[in-house]
Order: sequence, then structure tokens, then C-alpha cells
Amino acid sequence: MKYLYILPVTLLLILAWACDDVLEEKIYGQITDDEFWQTEQDAVSAIMAAYGSLGGDWEGFTFWQFCIEDMGTDIGTGGYFGTLDYQAYTGWSGTTPDFVDWGIWPSFWRTVNHANAVLDRVPDMDIDEEVKKRVIGEAYALRAMIYFYLVNWFGGMPEITTTLEAPTEIPRQTVESNYTLIESDLKNAIDRLPDKSTLISMGEQDYGRVTSHAARGMLARAYLQQGKWTECAAVCQEIISSGEYSLESNYLDIFSLANEGFNNKEVIWVIPFIAGTSPAIDACVLQVYLWRAPEKPDYDKYYDWSGNIRVTSSFFSTFENNDLRKAGLFSSTDATEDPIMLLKHPADPATEGFSSGTDYPVIRLADVLLMRAEALANLGDLESSVTEVNKVRARAGLPALDAGNFTSQSLLDHIRNERRWELYFEGHARRDMIRMDYNSMIEYIKSKSADWEAVGAERYLLLPLPSSALASNPGLIQNPGF
Repeated sequence: MKYLYILPVTLLLILAWACDDVLEEKIYGQITDDEFWQTEQDAVSAIMAAYGSLGGDWEGFTFWQFCIEDMGTDIGTGGYFGTLDYQAYTGWSGTTPDFVDWGIWPSFWRTVNHANAVLDRVPDMDIDEEVKKRVIGEAYALRAMIYFYLVNWFGGMPEITTTLEAPTEIPRQTVESNYTLIESDLKNAIDRLPDKSTLISMGEQDYGRVTSHAARGMLARAYLQQGKWTECAAVCQEIISSGEYSLESNYLDIFSLANEGFNNKEVIWVIPFIAGTSPAIDACVLQVYLWRAPEKPDYDKYYDWSGNIRVTSSFFSTFENNDLRKAGLFSSTDATEDPIMLLKHPADPATEGFSSGTDYPVIRLADVLLMRAEALANLGDLESSVTEVNKVRARAGLPALDAGNFTSQSLLDHIRNERRWELYFEGHARRDMIRMDYNSMIEYIKSKSADWEAVGAERYLLLPLPSSALASNPGLIQNPGF
């Protein structure tokens, strides 16, 4: 699907402490902000600008989610992503926050600003009420999504909810306060957004726009991360009971280029890509390892960028023997390096280099089933928890589990592994590891970090705030240890 990535005249007053360059982008073309907010197309273009900040590129969400959540854990390894600025994310050895300046930080705040501009302006526009309601719902959902990742990667953030004020000092808020905002935004989104069936009946083509169930999926993640087990289980059940989604029968079909759009039964929300739309990178970074595929045979076909995206042998060895999900990996005994490469995010065969039309799933039903299973296990309902896990295992060709063989803790330990096997390289690993196996995360950091004894392993549970942000906003306080 192709988004309208040409940015409208939204109020790009991204806070001075977010990214200095952005302050110069208040006007696009010759139209003033007051002249822009007039038509339905203006409202839709404004929300598309918020989606646009999530795409590929070197500052895009899909790139940094992969780098931070997957390559910074024990499932991923590889050359370039273990060197230079990336090492601060993946090697647990960064000593300066400067690398964050060009990473995800400015892109995240662009999305927040675009969403805030929509929430400031669209409610007063004289346009179709259904269009207005949907665009406002999308703005709430996207702002909540960004705050979810900000709070998990950086800790409590300043709460910026309008573009109509530009204070020079904006203090950090607590993690708890941020989650209150996230929950409120997502509930506002759910009340306004259409579901998948409604969009199909309307003849909608923009399948990458957030739906009511995508917002529910985000809310379930927020509840799960806070340990709100009852709330998480309930909202997951709303998605499951809706009948809108079902598991694909073949694991790799979830990610197939031939199974995109509303035809995909399992994906609840996807970030779409279309090749040739960006001068830098217009693909999920997990696809670029195949950029030499047409002329390379066998293992070398996948061993690109000096093997920068590889799967650790230790993770590969945890799979059960007959697990069909291993089809998303390629193993070779001929390789001189760690021989396991990632195949589950296939590149578009019609493209090479940093360009691919293959979409990137953000939320899918199997994740929802496993979130509900985790919540139920924490509540002591082992039978219901195992029922959800077994739905996922059946697709993987594995035998059903018996709840009688587990305690609550041993079942949670298994669910953590099940999430790794099902969701590897989909941007969950770091967050899951901290939430479900904190001690192992600390030990893993110690095994990778050269300076943990001096600074403390807990330092690396959060990323540092950029130096430019601290200089521009006296209200910000750096994370401990940096």
C-alpha cells in the first residue's frame, strides 16, 4: 500500500529539545498553517504525515525497533550492528548519549507532533463527521504507540499533548503518568476507529491505517507491560472474540509478499512499504540482508552486509525439533561465521538494495493469544492459559501442552520461550526479556558489556537521552549512569 508521504502543513513545532533541525520546518510550500486545515483531504494528509514518520529510512520505527528490541538481546548478532554507534544499542557498552541524536528520537517526536497537530485542529474542522472521527482516533492511537516505546526505551517522558503551546522547559513525568496517558489515548482511539470488516465493506484500500482492534492490541501491550493482568486478558479476548482475525495455516504466509493487505487473516496492523519511494531506505531493515540475492548462491545469498543480521546459535538450539517456525531461518554447516540467517521477512524479489515492497507486521493475532496466555498464567488460570498457547503451537506442528504439568511460574517460563519462537525478529525480545526474565537480562548485559562493573548493569535497561535534548530543555534529567 502506498501512503501519502508528502507532508502537509502541520505545525512542525517539534519541541526544541527533540530535534533542532525540525524547528526550521514549520511551513511546507507556500501555504500557511491557518490556510491548510480546510478540507477532508487536509485532515487525511495530516494524519498520513504521522504515519510517514514510522516508515523505513535510517530514523524510521522499523529500523530502530529491530536494532533495539532484537539485536540488543540473545537472539540476534552480527557485524555492523555490533560496531560504531549501534554498539550502544546492541553491545551494552555505550558511554555517551550522542548516538541517540540521529537515531529514533527525532522520528518519534515528529510522529507525536503530527498527531498533536491533528488533535488540535481537526475537531474544529467543518468536514464529514466520520472522516473527522477516524482521523482523530488514528492520532490518539499513534501518539499512544510512540509513548509506549518511549517509556520502555527511555523511561518517563515529558507529556506533550498540543502544538498550540511551546514552553521552553518541559519536565519529565513518571512512567506511571505516561501509561495513564497511553491508556487514555488508546481508549479514545478505540471509541472512534472502524474495525477491519467495516473498512472492507467501505471498499477501503489503505489497509495500513490503524483500526479499533489495532488500538486494542496496543492497549493489551500497555496493560501487559504494567502487570495489569485482568485488563490485558479482557482486551485480548475482545480481539479474539471479534472474529475479525484467525491464524494463517502456514507460518511464513504471515510475512509473504503475496499475502498482504486485507487478505492476510492474522495481521492486525502492518506498516506497509512500497519500493522506490525513498532516497535512502524504503524497506524494513530485516529485508535488506537479501539485497544481493539474485547473484549469490546458497549461504552467501543470505550472508550480506558481512553477516550483519544473524540469529544466534544459542537461540536456534532452543527450538523443539519439529517446530515448523524454524522455516523462517536458514542454517548452513558451510559457513565460517555464525551460520544461521533470518528468512521470515522476505525481500521483494523484484528489488535489490535498500528497497523492498514487503510489509512489516506490527501486531498480529498470535501475539494477542500469547499476551492473553501470559496474563492468565499470572492470574493462576493455567487451563485457559494453556488453551491459548496450544492454538499457536498447533500451527507450528507441535503437540498440545497439558496444564497439569505446569506451575504458574513454569508455564510463564514456557510462554516466554513460546513468544521467542513465534515472534523472533518482530520487535519484542528485549521488552519481553525485561518483563518476564529480568535476572537473565541483567546477566546477559554483564556478558556483553565491557563497563558494567563500573557503571552497573541496570544502566542499560534504559537508553540515554540525547545531548541536544538536554541542552535545549532544562526540564529534562538524564537517565541514571549516563
